[in-house]
Amino acid sequence: MRARYEEEIALILGKANLEMNIFDIIVGADTIGKAKPHPDVFRYALRRLKVKPEETMFIGDSMDADYKGAQKVDIQAILLDRNETMKIHGLKTITDLKKILTIS
Repeated sequence: MRARYEEEIALILGKANLEMNIFDIIVGADTIGKAKPHPDVFRYALRRLKVKPEETMFIGDSMDADYKGAQKVDIQAILLDRNETMKIHGLKTITDLKKILTIS
């Protein structure tokens, strides 16, 4: 039987020596029964965090699921492009999560 996404997230965080409680919320595909890029995934997170899209930044490594999904609900999208393969004009990218602090 396949593990739920939330269980997989917990396993991944454990391997990275991170506790789940350092995050305000964790949203997996089975949290609301829909997967990214469905707008309801992003809207659910916004509601739970009580923030507006324009106050939010979403960073992900998938052009369609993450970047375009976040843009559909007016969240500032950043693509994590570790291998620098997504050189598209106007696309906001970072190559390392440490570079989040340099984003304006």
